[in-house]
Amino acid sequence: MYVSEIDMLSPHSLLECLYLLENDKASFRLLAGGTDAVVRMKEGKWQHDCWLNLNNIDELKFIAIEKDEIHIGPLATHSEIISSPLLQDHADVLVQASREVGAAQMQNMGTIGGNIGTASPAGDTIPALFALGASIELTSITGKRQVSAEDFFIGPGKTVAFPNEIITKISFKIRGKHDIGIFQKLGPRKAQSISIVNVAISLSMKEGTKECLGGRIAFGSVGPTVLRAKKCEAMLSLGELSNDMISNISSVAWKEVMPISDIRASASYRRDMASALLERGLYRLMKRWADNERKPL
Repeated sequence: MYVSEIDMLSPHSLLECLYLLENDKASFRLLAGGTDAVVRMKEGKWQHDCWLNLNNIDELKFIAIEKDEIHIGPLATHSEIISSPLLQDHADVLVQASREVGAAQMQNMGTIGGNIGTASPAGDTIPALFALGASIELTSITGKRQVSAEDFFIGPGKTVAFPNEIITKISFKIRGKHDIGIFQKLGPRKAQSISIVNVAISLSMKEGTKECLGGRIAFGSVGPTVLRAKKCEAMLSLGELSNDMISNISSVAWKEVMPISDIRASASYRRDMASALLERGLYRLMKRWADNERKPL
């Protein structure tokens, strides 16, 4: 199969797209930014009867706030996420993750919906969505349903979405005044999108102290899906996030992640780097928190 030998339909509305998915017997693959598509087809993967190009569906292109929630359309590009003042203020961990999605050309083309739908354990935005407690809206011709980001992914390249469903919205609560987040990534080079290990951290801090009231920690590239480090999270509120406490938390991460060895890194190396990235991320967050606390009102 040559990459050029493909059939493609380009619906102009969500309704048209849903009717195609519901009523046509063809095997469809949804195409958003398409940054992974050519590579996967050259590898002999993603061979479908027809591609559905979503880029003409303006209904899926938005970044908005409604009451106490942020809503992002699946066709929002990584560049749009990076440049959004709304997300800079309320979802810094997602902005930082989008900055790490390859080079500028990939950020301009790639979409958050595509990153989610590809369901790679190394997808950079996915740990950030775990850290934000995000939910994913799936829509079919018969209705909508909400799935938490943590329940959405069931294996490498596999999700709970049915063939007749499409991602229509990503949502998460507006962060609190004392919430801070960070995304850390280890990759072979900056322009390459595949992470060897990545981690997203979100903390809720107690004003005027180094005490953490709770938080979320999510690792990518250390298991078949993105992994919530719940043992590490449980330690966040045991006392002040001192240097010793941060060191103890990061050492638990070494045992909690479940990486494999592959062509990019050994399992042992990934464990070491997961621990190191978490430690560095927590140190950086505490420095930022201390710097903000010292700022004059």
